[in-house]
Amino acid sequence: MRKRSLALAVRSICFASSCTFAHAGTASPVMMEGKQVGIASYYSDKFHGRRTANGEHYDKNALTGVHSGLPFGTIIKVTNLHNRRYVHLRINDRKHGHNRRLLDVSRRAAEELGFIGAGVAKVEIEIVHWGDS
Repeated sequence: MRKRSLALAVRSICFASSCTFAHAGTASPVMMEGKQVGIASYYSDKFHGRRTANGEHYDKNALTGVHSGLPFGTIIKVTNLHNRRYVHLRINDRKHGHNRRLLDVSRRAAEELGFIGAGVAKVEIEIVHWGDS
C-alpha cells in the first residue's frame, strides 16, 4: 500500500510540473486532487489533415487533444466547468510555446463540450489512462 501511495504522489508531482500558463488574463492552471483546471480552446478547421506532433493527421471529427506535457496516447476526461458536459479524448499533439492555454481540443470535442460558439471554456482535466511516450 505504501508503494502505491508513493507512486501516486510521484505521478501527481510529475503531472503538476507539466502545468502551463492559461490564456492571458486568466489564472494559471490549478491542480486539484489530481485534476488540472484551466482554459481550453479548439483547433481551427484549417488544421484538418495536417500532421500532428506524433505523426498522425489531425482529424477534426476525432476526439483528440493537445497538451504541453502529457505523453502521446494519454486518455483524459475533459469537463466543461460551465455546463458540466464531459468527453474522453486522446492526446496526440504538442502545444506551441506561444499557446498559453491548458488544452486545445478537436472540433468534435469542442462541440460535445458545448463551447464552439464561445471558442474557449474553463475546463477540468483528469487522467484516465497514461500514454506510452
